[in-house]
Amino acid sequence: MRRDVLRATAAVLALLPVLLWTWLPLPLHAHLLGSIALCAVAVLVARHLPAYRFVVPVLSVAASARYMAWRLDGTVLVEASVHGAASLLLLGAEAFGFFLLLAGYAQTAFARPSSPSWGGGAPPPRNAPPTRWPTVDVMVPTYDEPVGILRATLVGALAMDYPAKRVYLLDEQRRPEMKALCEELGATWVTRPDNAGAKAGNLNHALARSDGELVAVFDADQVPVRTFLRTAVPPFLDDPTLALVQTPHHFYNPDPFERNLRLEDEIPAEHLVFYHLIQVGNDFWNSAFFCGSCAVLRRSALAEVGGIATETVTEDAHTAMKMHARGWNSTYVPIPQAAGLATERYAFHVTQRIRWARGMLQILRLDNPLLRRGLSFGQRLGYLGATAHFLFGVPRLVYLLAPPAYLLFGVHPLEADASVIAAYAAPHVMLSVLGSSTVSHAARHSFWAEIHELAIAPYVAVVALLTMLSPRHARFKVTTKGARTDRLQLDARRAAPNLVIGALLLGALAVTPLRWAGWPGEQATVALAAAWNLYNLLLLGPAVAVALDRSQRRGAWRVHPRARIRVERDGAVWHGRVLDLAEDGIRAWGQPVEAPPWTRGNSVRVRVSGVRDVPVEVDAVVRDSDAGADGTDVRLQLSTEDPRARRAILEEMFTGASSWLPTPMATDRPLRALGLLARAPWRAVTAALTGARA
Repeated sequence: MRRDVLRATAAVLALLPVLLWTWLPLPLHAHLLGSIALCAVAVLVARHLPAYRFVVPVLSVAASARYMAWRLDGTVLVEASVHGAASLLLLGAEAFGFFLLLAGYAQTAFARPSSPSWGGGAPPPRNAPPTRWPTVDVMVPTYDEPVGILRATLVGALAMDYPAKRVYLLDEQRRPEMKALCEELGATWVTRPDNAGAKAGNLNHALARSDGELVAVFDADQVPVRTFLRTAVPPFLDDPTLALVQTPHHFYNPDPFERNLRLEDEIPAEHLVFYHLIQVGNDFWNSAFFCGSCAVLRRSALAEVGGIATETVTEDAHTAMKMHARGWNSTYVPIPQAAGLATERYAFHVTQRIRWARGMLQILRLDNPLLRRGLSFGQRLGYLGATAHFLFGVPRLVYLLAPPAYLLFGVHPLEADASVIAAYAAPHVMLSVLGSSTVSHAARHSFWAEIHELAIAPYVAVVALLTMLSPRHARFKVTTKGARTDRLQLDARRAAPNLVIGALLLGALAVTPLRWAGWPGEQATVALAAAWNLYNLLLLGPAVAVALDRSQRRGAWRVHPRARIRVERDGAVWHGRVLDLAEDGIRAWGQPVEAPPWTRGNSVRVRVSGVRDVPVEVDAVVRDSDAGADGTDVRLQLSTEDPRARRAILEEMFTGASSWLPTPMATDRPLRALGLLARAPWRAVTAALTGARA
């Protein structure tokens, strides 16, 4: 109780700077002293008083609000000229950024990152009597994904430990090989005569031909673990108004930023901030939304809103918003209970994010959450932040182009003395970085959100403009998964917009000495613009380098299960632990021996013990072995001709209940993050020069 009182008191005291600091008229030196004090308090709280971390976002809002108030007070050029247009564009970009800052803090300031590896997580599922388990229809929509990807997903779905489930493969292309796969594994093959409504139409067609009380949905590449339904279904037994239980999307391969910039295990993957911070914050406001996969929905709630929404290409979030508006509840279980493939190339990443941007902005235009009847304040806030976020493309381009516009063409987007600009902008920027870092903890590192946005900003900007003008003209595009390439290649076509912008920034850097010498009355402004330009170059470097796709020759990514291995040949036995496992191969490390009891090309018998009740036994061929004093490294090629053995290997790879608990990431340190992004382009280039491949 005492701690709660102290926190409440701290919250009230922290609000005072917002009320006083924003509008308090002060001379410049007093403003500087106050700003230094705010920054000092924020650093002290962030580093030494984590229980009061919510104070830091409040101080950040105070500094940003004061900056915006100053910007509106005489710094904007209102005139019919290129300078006036640039001034209004910059002000609009800053106002949008301030809105996103407020929305982000409101969503996440009260929620701690909740991955089990960060100390959070949902309570364990209870054991309800089998007669009470509701029936579940497990649906896997597919368009053109290969058999290998779908085999793993269906094997995982069928292996779920749940007494009342039926598994359906919803095949949009009506492929005979998919029918054969379903017959082999024991799933139900569902087709339809046309592809109207894309994924949403496919799901609605299947809903009309099934009758389970609940519906679980998995993307074609998202493989559930055995405990998925026993984790996601119990909340429905306690709350008859619960429409949705969403679990995180987890990816067992690195995304293009981790992979192409060689940053695996050094920065949190992009998806972690959404699934282990934003969705947790949404859940606080009862606005966790459907993400299209790894979720269970109540059929009656879907029926009440007319099924899966077909008006937009982000049918998942739109469906959830409709259910929330009708009074249905949702819950978010932040324990990864399925795993799939992240986009493997920059091009696929761009395509996916364009679809997300188009769909979320369609919701903003066609079914604006501010106007939707039935939503609570928190739900409106969550959906507004999620949909409006994808307008970021235009502001990002404005921030990039403002310095070269001044240095190259003499365009003045802001009417103020450079020293005054710095005095107001510095605390705003510093506290924004520190506030976001404090809220994000280890889910996202400083500056990397900007990198992720810059990499797609030109495309999202165009999509945003077109969608806001004509929201109904949109087409669903499937994200390609499981692609291979034999060589490293620069996706110059998709990187072209950022390459052109980079050339402008380099041109502005080159003319800076000339502007310094030629504009003696504006040297302070030139210095400020040059510093901003250098910062933009620092951010743009990794955003361009991510388009340098590394080669990917393996047909399938390997996973790292918690399993043991026993290898036998001619009576000789070797024991070890599995390092990585694929459907057709395994690497293990085990007991040291003077020489392996087998050589390259020899046949062996392998037994893998892990998540299955019965160990996997399969024939294999030795590909390589390396014996040392401290242990032996063995690589084996597995025989997958036996369908039962192949199925058992897939279950071993994907269905362990704790397989996908994220590796704990280091807490964010802004200066470390800044240094890492400065080195990222060099890492990508060295990977290219040395021929490194994934």
